[in-house]
Amino acid sequence: MKKSVFKKSIFALVAMFICSIAINASSPRNYIYDTKEENGKVISKVVFLQEEGLLNKEVKYEFAYNEAGKVTEKKAFRWNKKSGNWEPFYLTTYAYNGASDEINSVYAMWNKSKNDFSLNVQEMNLPVSNYDSIFQ
Repeated sequence: MKKSVFKKSIFALVAMFICSIAINASSPRNYIYDTKEENGKVISKVVFLQEEGLLNKEVKYEFAYNEAGKVTEKKAFRWNKKSGNWEPFYLTTYAYNGASDEINSVYAMWNKSKNDFSLNVQEMNLPVSNYDSIFQ
C-alpha cells in the first residue's frame, strides 16, 4: 500500500515538472531590437528581452561589409550581467566567389582560453542567390 502511494506521488511530481516546463516553453518572449544603420546598412543590432517592465540586454550583433555592400562578417556578443560587459560569442565570415556563384560561410565560437574565434569551426558553401534570405 505504501509503495503504491509513493509511486503515485512520484508520478504526480514528474507530471507537474513536465507541465511546468511545457508552460514555460510556450510562454511568448517579448524581444525589442535597437538597430543602428549607416548608409542604409545595419552595422549593429542589440536584442533586449522585456520582462516585468524592464529591458535586459541579451545579444549584440555587429556587421561588416565589402565594397559591393555585401555582408562579410557577423559578430555576436552575449551580455554578461556580472561584469556588465559584452562578451564575444561567435563570428561568421562570408566570402563571395563570383566564378562559382557561391558564398563561403565560416562559423566559429569564441575560445576564452585563447582569446580568439577558434571553437567549433564549421564551413558551408551557399548559393549566391540565397543572399537576401540569409541577411533579411
